[in-house]
Amino acid sequence: MDEKIPQNANEPQTNEPTPVVPSHEGDDVKQFSTWMAEYGRPALIGLAVAVVVLLGIQTWRSQKASKASAAVQALFQSRSAEELQQLATASPTAPTAPMALASAAAEFYAQGRYDEALAAYQSFLAQYAGHMLAPQATVGVAASLEAQDNFEEAATSYQAFAQENPASPLQPQAVMGAARCLEQLGKFDEARALYEDFIAAHSESSWLPQAESGLLFLKKAERAAKAPAAVAAPEAVSEAPAADAAPAVAEEIAPAAEAPAVEAAVPAADEDKSAQDDSKPKKKKSSKKKAAQSAGEEAGAGDPAAE
Repeated sequence: MDEKIPQNANEPQTNEPTPVVPSHEGDDVKQFSTWMAEYGRPALIGLAVAVVVLLGIQTWRSQKASKASAAVQALFQSRSAEELQQLATASPTAPTAPMALASAAAEFYAQGRYDEALAAYQSFLAQYAGHMLAPQATVGVAASLEAQDNFEEAATSYQAFAQENPASPLQPQAVMGAARCLEQLGKFDEARALYEDFIAAHSESSWLPQAESGLLFLKKAERAAKAPAAVAAPEAVSEAPAADAAPAVAEEIAPAAEAPAVEAAVPAADEDKSAQDDSKPKKKKSSKKKAAQSAGEEAGAGDPAAE
């Protein structure tokens, strides 16, 4: 039995050609190898430094966040003005330092320690002039001066803030404070102008009732200040008739002083008459009648002296 021979058995076998690597790929590899030889080590060092820096920044931020968290916790745990002030002094650059110092100033003011409140507010403005709480600190300085009865400087501070910050929510409070201080200084016209201008310009403000009330009390204070002068005028008028009445009293006293002389002259005339009667011959009288007459004459002579 004949074996079947494949048809392609006698055909010559040809080898497939091997792929040839393009020459430009070999050039890229050579260039990369050369670059790594020259710059690989510095590049790795730079990369390591960058990683270290990034890790350091992240650690610093983490520590800063931790310190900030601790500062916030300490701020809320502080219960006295002294603790708040100490917290602000210990870490003046901490994010919570301005808040702590402003809170300490407000606490001093609430306790009636106006000297310490004024110092704390002034310290805040010196260190954190651009802070968002600076307007509150400025008004706090004026309020502390007013509480110390330093109305002149307080009015100046209030008015300066109101003029420089017309759109501030604290502007009405500054206007009311300035009007109060001017009233205390007796500058009623200036205080009235502040109240009336505010009422005219802020007819829908929540501060309107306070402005109207302040104006009402101002008018009462004005009337009270003018009342003593009006009462003093009638007293001066009533004193003038009293002076005019003095001569009349003197005139009444003078006749009283002259009366004894007239009365004294009357007994003297009686004595002369009795002397004339004695010179004439007369009838004898009883001793009792003579004694009664002599006693009556002595009594009449003694009465003027007594008077």
